[in-house]
Amino acid sequence: MLENQKSVNDKRFDSYLNKIIIFTSKAYFKKQMRIANTEKIIVDDEDYASFLQNFLMVNCAFSNVDDFVNDIELNNALQSLSAIEQSVIFLLFKEELKQDDAAEILKICSRTVRRIKLRAIEKLRKYLKGDNENEK
Repeated sequence: MLENQKSVNDKRFDSYLNKIIIFTSKAYFKKQMRIANTEKIIVDDEDYASFLQNFLMVNCAFSNVDDFVNDIELNNALQSLSAIEQSVIFLLFKEELKQDDAAEILKICSRTVRRIKLRAIEKLRKYLKGDNENEK
């Protein structure tokens, strides 16, 4: 009788754990899809090129992204990035803003800024190593 009760309790506990795992997984993947969709919309949005130009004109002495880059090869590498990647790199490295501040300016979440930064740095690294098959 005691073993039968233990077996029933084990089954209930297993069922409980399965439900927790399933619900947690669903919530996690739903959140990841929301973030991915937001990032996809942002990356595909070409308004960021004009945003970056406007930001430069209003907030800096520069009139163009090219003006803050002296090295031609690095300039070409930066031009190979998408507009949002250029914006993130500019705000984080030239303006020396924190990730949260850049996210606030770009109206995106901080984690998305981090993902874009990492992707942009990897593209720059590949470009500068001679792998020029990067797409905008």
